[in-house]
Amino acid sequence: MKSFFPMVRREGATLAFLIAFAAFAFIPAWRDLEVGGMAVFGWLIAALMLVSPTVTLVAFLRRRADSD
Repeated sequence: MKSFFPMVRREGATLAFLIAFAAFAFIPAWRDLEVGGMAVFGWLIAALMLVSPTVTLVAFLRRRADSD
């Protein structure tokens, strides 16, 4: 018995992109740089909070559209 559902290639690419973006956002150098009075780290984390569900939703909706 398999413990996981099969992952479509597009979803795997989405997961890899989000992990890479998160790793990039947590680089310690971004904590000292500021843009608009806020650390770049804060901007990257805010972008991650917006990009992550959006990219994932698009990937899932494209999978559903392909199966119909």
